[in-house]
Amino acid sequence: MKLTEIKSNPNNPRVIKDHKFEKLKKSISEFPKMMELRPMVINEDNIVLGGNMRLKALKDLGYKEVPEEWVKRASDLTEEETRRFIIADNVGFGEHDWEMLANSWDSVELEDWGLEGFPFEEEVTELEVEKAQNKEEASARLQDKFIVPPFSVLDTRQGYWKERKRYWKELIGDNGESRNVQAYSNKHWEGKEYGGGGLSDVSILDPVLAEISNRWFGFDNCKTFDCFAGDSVFGYVSDALGNTFTGIELRKEQAELNNNRLKGSKSKYICDDGQNILNHIKENSQDLLFSCPPYFDLEVYSDLPTDASNQKEYSDFLKILDNAFTNAIKCLKDNRFAVITVGDVRDKKGFYYGFPDDIKQIFKKAGMPLLNELILVQPIGNAMLRAGMYMKHRKVAKTHEHIFVFYKGNPKEIKNNFQKLDFSSIEYESEDV
Repeated sequence: MKLTEIKSNPNNPRVIKDHKFEKLKKSISEFPKMMELRPMVINEDNIVLGGNMRLKALKDLGYKEVPEEWVKRASDLTEEETRRFIIADNVGFGEHDWEMLANSWDSVELEDWGLEGFPFEEEVTELEVEKAQNKEEASARLQDKFIVPPFSVLDTRQGYWKERKRYWKELIGDNGESRNVQAYSNKHWEGKEYGGGGLSDVSILDPVLAEISNRWFGFDNCKTFDCFAGDSVFGYVSDALGNTFTGIELRKEQAELNNNRLKGSKSKYICDDGQNILNHIKENSQDLLFSCPPYFDLEVYSDLPTDASNQKEYSDFLKILDNAFTNAIKCLKDNRFAVITVGDVRDKKGFYYGFPDDIKQIFKKAGMPLLNELILVQPIGNAMLRAGMYMKHRKVAKTHEHIFVFYKGNPKEIKNNFQKLDFSSIEYESEDV
């Protein structure tokens, strides 16, 4: 069919930018079969209903005529159907799965093929340009630059993680000696999830998680805080990195021990209920909220009536967390992050409460939607021993936790408020952090 017989639609609602038009021409030249698979649609008067830009590209490429298979005639449409088709043909329903695109396609090809809106990060583009010889080299560069590779799965079983954790543990020296869970162990959980309580089974915050939370989502000399402080790990790490930390801890003995570890520093722990955080920290004064709250009755830390882990009902436990986090969010400045570590727990029948989802709702309601969701993979450890027993009831042994990153403000402002990350020069084997 001669192109001079086909007429552009003067009412075409879609335009194309110059660089996109050039990519369309390139696509037709390199992949002409596309025109057969997706032909131009014309009416009985040979006016284009769908494919105006393809017609323009064909003329620009010097085509005088095209195969009949490249053109499809829609001659039985009513006027209303014609108008609807013109709009519907230019509307994209659905959206791309960006993670799948990044993992399955080459970014250079995606750009060449004209994919609009692909979130090409500067770091990823650099890796593509450099054409790393293998995945190990790429991973090593990410590790050098970000301390650990910034993926949605954080693997504590890797050598680089273990080495850094060993370094921090020697500095901090917190073995959970003041968190005698055995003294307050909940009978429902004893001998099931944490092997019967006791100091050897007390959960201690991973210091590498504390470090990357400070480095990735804070900045130099920022103010960090926690309304459910617990052990001294986060406060110690944050202070060692040059930040000023304030932790609210309900138990007096824990607060005193933590302050002894931070003696002489500008950071501190305050003994009080986390719900009262506004009595100690001003609104809009802090730069990073980090917290690993109790996982309901998985570990019971005290018999204090306002201890979240000591609540008989899950709803009462959740109310304490809601009050504390809602007030804590008020302490954050705008355009700041909150990093929360959570793990789901089962009720007495063995079903999960959905604790991680409840945390998401608390923060969303308080004006901090979820920006990142990461999985912290733990070493299997004695879960190997528990797995066989659990499977009698078709339950699998859990070896992961959720890390939620929330953001208060406009995410477009992140690049304006936080500098580009590169920790390649850090020598953590030395005395300097």
